[in-house]
Amino acid sequence: MRVQAAAAALLMTVAVSACSENQSAGESGGGDSGAPAAAVNFGVGVDPAYSPIYLADQEKLFEEAGLDVTVTQYQEGTGGLDAILAKQGQVTASTESSLLNRSARGDIKGLAVFSQSPDFIKLVARSGITDVAGIKKYGVVPGTVNEYATNKVLDNKGISRDAVEFVKASPAEMPALLQRGDIDGYIMWEPWPSRGVANGGKVLLTSGDIGYVYNLVIGVDGAWYEANKETAKKVVDTVGKACEQLTADPAKAGTVTEKAIKVPAAEAQNLLKGVQCQVRDFTDEDIKRYNEIAQFQLDNKIVNEKVEAGNVMVRGVA
Repeated sequence: MRVQAAAAALLMTVAVSACSENQSAGESGGGDSGAPAAAVNFGVGVDPAYSPIYLADQEKLFEEAGLDVTVTQYQEGTGGLDAILAKQGQVTASTESSLLNRSARGDIKGLAVFSQSPDFIKLVARSGITDVAGIKKYGVVPGTVNEYATNKVLDNKGISRDAVEFVKASPAEMPALLQRGDIDGYIMWEPWPSRGVANGGKVLLTSGDIGYVYNLVIGVDGAWYEANKETAKKVVDTVGKACEQLTADPAKAGTVTEKAIKVPAAEAQNLLKGVQCQVRDFTDEDIKRYNEIAQFQLDNKIVNEKVEAGNVMVRGVA
């Protein structure tokens, strides 16, 4: 087991050089029962919400399940999705919004929800701004849940997209941009809102205040899944076991997060308050909400065609 830090430039390089399918030699198309465990590159982001995958990696839960998993860290959860599109990854974890976005570009499927919260994503504004109406420049990470949540804020407050400016940047750049006044606010997953507050900003609302409870979803390369359903099921079940451990002992989330991404354990544990870590199947309500997100992405030209959530999310795995 190993954790690799992956830069965007490296991802572009491997994307260009990729020439093989996402299937290990010796695997049969109908599943992997009786065959050697398929090598799995599991892409994750760098924030406390990925703590169950960090735990499963560090405490060798994947290995105990007979899996050959390499956890690869990307600055954003979309990095693992892009790796799948580039045929350099098989499994990833991301928000439902990002997965739907990328599934419009390639064969990506969702297998299960493993985390959700109305409070983990927050809107932070720079010093001196006390109301959403005062935000004229939003920091945006294109193609991520940040972009969806930003537009959700505008719709909720009756503000036209044409009335504001969108400044593209990475999550890690947002706190500094806010402090310098290059942007007035951003709605982001932790720890970036807390970093913005540390730089003088103020939290104005959470995603739950605008009717959005984010889901983190385990996603896979669709073709790889069809050839490796047993392995994929074991990965999902192992993340479920990790969530059970974190629920029983929340302090573990801080410990594994600190080791994985250097966020202090106490801070990580505090940021995860209110986050439900539980692997579960998709519900009818989930699919309905995901279709609303997909329609939103189409209406706002984030994607060129609407995806059908019922075709993307595979039910019955969790």
